Amino acid sequence: MPVYHVTVGEKTYTVEVPNPSERPVRAIVDGETMVVDVETTAAAAPAVAAPAAPVPSAPAPAAAPPSAASASPGTITAPLPGTVVSISVAVGERVERGQELCVLEAMKMNNPIRALGPGTVAEIFIRVGEQVPHGAPLMVLKG
Repeated sequence: MPVYHVTVGEKTYTVEVPNPSERPVRAIVDGETMVVDVETTAAAAPAVAAPAAPVPSAPAPAAAPPSAASASPGTITAPLPGTVVSISVAVGERVERGQELCVLEAMKMNNPIRALGPGTVAEIFIRVGEQVPHGAPLMVLKG
Protein backbone atom coordinates (compact mmCIF):
# COMPACT_ATOMS: atom_id res chain seq x y z
CA MET A 1 0.00 0.00 0.00
CA PRO A 2 1.51 3.36 -1.02
CA VAL A 3 2.23 5.69 1.90
CA TYR A 4 2.83 9.42 1.38
CA HIS A 5 3.97 12.15 3.73
CA VAL A 6 2.13 15.33 2.75
CA THR A 7 3.02 18.71 4.23
CA VAL A 8 0.39 21.46 4.23
CA GLY A 9 1.64 24.67 5.75
CA GLU A 10 3.73 23.53 8.70
CA LYS A 11 1.82 20.29 9.39
CA THR A 12 2.81 16.92 7.93
CA TYR A 13 0.21 14.19 7.37
CA THR A 14 0.75 10.47 6.75
CA VAL A 15 -1.49 9.38 3.88
CA GLU A 16 -2.03 5.72 3.00
CA VAL A 17 -3.78 4.78 -0.25
CA PRO A 18 -4.88 1.11 -0.21
CA ASN A 19 -5.87 1.05 -3.91
CA PRO A 20 -4.69 4.09 -5.93
CA SER A 21 -6.57 2.94 -9.05
CA GLU A 22 -10.05 2.78 -7.46
CA ARG A 23 -12.40 5.72 -8.09
CA PRO A 24 -13.21 7.53 -5.94
CA VAL A 25 -9.95 6.97 -4.06
CA ARG A 26 -10.04 5.91 -0.40
CA ALA A 27 -7.20 7.58 1.53
CA ILE A 28 -6.32 7.09 5.18
CA VAL A 29 -5.00 10.40 6.55
CA ASP A 30 -3.38 10.07 9.98
CA GLY A 31 -5.64 7.08 10.69
CA GLU A 32 -8.89 8.71 9.45
CA THR A 33 -10.47 7.37 6.24
CA MET A 34 -11.48 9.90 3.58
CA VAL A 35 -12.92 9.45 0.09
CA VAL A 36 -11.59 11.77 -2.61
CA ASP A 37 -12.05 12.22 -6.34
CA VAL A 38 -8.83 12.39 -8.34
CA GLU A 39 -8.81 14.54 -11.46
CA THR A 40 -6.10 14.70 -14.10
CA THR A 41 -5.10 18.20 -15.20
CA ALA A 42 -4.04 19.10 -18.74
CA ALA A 43 -0.41 18.62 -17.66
CA ALA A 44 -1.35 15.05 -16.57
CA ALA A 45 -0.50 15.78 -12.94
CA PRO A 46 -3.04 14.34 -10.50
CA ALA A 47 -5.01 16.83 -8.45
CA VAL A 48 -7.01 15.73 -5.45
CA ALA A 49 -10.40 17.29 -5.01
CA ALA A 50 -12.17 16.89 -1.71
CA PRO A 51 -15.66 15.40 -1.94
CA ALA A 52 -18.12 18.14 -1.32
CA ALA A 53 -17.96 21.87 -0.37
CA PRO A 54 -20.48 24.77 -0.73
CA VAL A 55 -20.76 28.25 -2.35
CA PRO A 56 -23.96 30.29 -3.07
CA SER A 57 -26.39 31.15 -0.34
CA ALA A 58 -29.09 28.64 0.61
CA PRO A 59 -32.07 28.99 2.90
CA ALA A 60 -31.54 28.00 6.52
CA PRO A 61 -32.36 24.33 7.12
CA ALA A 62 -35.63 23.57 8.85
CA ALA A 63 -34.05 20.98 11.12
CA ALA A 64 -30.62 20.62 12.63
CA PRO A 65 -28.22 18.65 10.42
CA PRO A 66 -27.54 15.05 11.40
CA SER A 67 -24.30 14.29 13.15
CA ALA A 68 -21.57 12.72 11.02
CA ALA A 69 -22.02 9.45 12.94
CA SER A 70 -25.74 9.21 12.09
CA ALA A 71 -25.50 10.55 8.54
CA SER A 72 -27.41 8.68 5.80
CA PRO A 73 -25.52 7.04 2.92
CA GLY A 74 -26.16 10.00 0.59
CA THR A 75 -24.79 12.55 3.03
CA ILE A 76 -21.89 14.63 1.72
CA THR A 77 -19.56 15.57 4.58
CA ALA A 78 -16.76 18.10 4.90
CA PRO A 79 -13.45 16.41 4.02
CA LEU A 80 -11.60 19.14 5.92
CA PRO A 81 -12.49 22.03 8.22
CA GLY A 82 -13.12 25.29 6.40
CA THR A 83 -15.39 28.16 5.49
CA VAL A 84 -18.22 27.73 2.99
CA VAL A 85 -17.47 30.18 0.18
CA SER A 86 -20.09 29.04 -2.31
CA ILE A 87 -22.93 26.58 -2.86
CA SER A 88 -23.38 25.57 -6.50
CA VAL A 89 -26.64 23.60 -6.22
CA ALA A 90 -30.15 23.97 -4.82
CA VAL A 91 -32.57 21.54 -3.18
CA GLY A 92 -34.34 19.50 -5.85
CA GLU A 93 -31.55 19.94 -8.39
CA ARG A 94 -30.31 16.86 -10.26
CA VAL A 95 -26.50 16.45 -10.18
CA GLU A 96 -24.06 14.16 -11.99
CA ARG A 97 -20.88 12.46 -10.77
CA GLY A 98 -18.07 14.99 -10.52
CA GLN A 99 -20.35 18.04 -10.52
CA GLU A 100 -19.30 20.77 -8.08
CA LEU A 101 -21.67 20.99 -5.13
CA CYS A 102 -19.96 23.66 -3.06
CA VAL A 103 -16.55 25.12 -2.21
CA LEU A 104 -14.79 25.16 1.15
CA GLU A 105 -11.91 27.53 1.82
CA ALA A 106 -9.16 26.16 4.04
CA MET A 107 -5.74 27.75 4.51
CA LYS A 108 -6.45 30.30 1.75
CA MET A 109 -7.21 27.55 -0.78
CA ASN A 110 -10.60 26.88 -2.38
CA ASN A 111 -11.51 23.19 -2.25
CA PRO A 112 -14.37 22.16 -4.56
CA ILE A 113 -16.62 19.47 -3.15
CA ARG A 114 -17.98 17.27 -5.92
CA ALA A 115 -20.74 14.68 -6.24
CA LEU A 116 -19.44 11.11 -5.97
CA GLY A 117 -22.33 9.90 -8.12
CA PRO A 118 -25.56 11.04 -9.74
CA GLY A 119 -28.50 12.07 -7.58
CA THR A 120 -30.89 14.79 -6.52
CA VAL A 121 -30.07 17.32 -3.81
CA ALA A 122 -32.49 16.49 -0.98
CA GLU A 123 -31.18 18.75 1.80
CA ILE A 124 -28.55 21.47 2.25
CA PHE A 125 -27.28 22.05 5.80
CA ILE A 126 -24.79 24.87 5.19
CA ARG A 127 -24.76 28.57 4.36
CA VAL A 128 -22.16 30.75 2.67
CA GLY A 129 -19.78 32.19 5.25
CA GLU A 130 -20.40 29.38 7.73
CA GLN A 131 -17.39 27.59 9.25
CA VAL A 132 -17.68 23.81 9.23
CA PRO A 133 -15.56 21.23 11.06
CA HIS A 134 -14.09 18.13 9.41
CA GLY A 135 -16.82 15.53 8.92
CA ALA A 136 -19.72 17.96 9.25
CA PRO A 137 -22.72 17.07 7.05
CA LEU A 138 -22.95 19.53 4.14
CA MET A 139 -25.87 18.17 2.12
CA VAL A 140 -27.77 15.00 1.22
CA LEU A 141 -28.07 13.49 -2.27
CA LYS A 142 -30.80 10.94 -2.98
CA GLY A 143 -30.92 8.31 -5.72
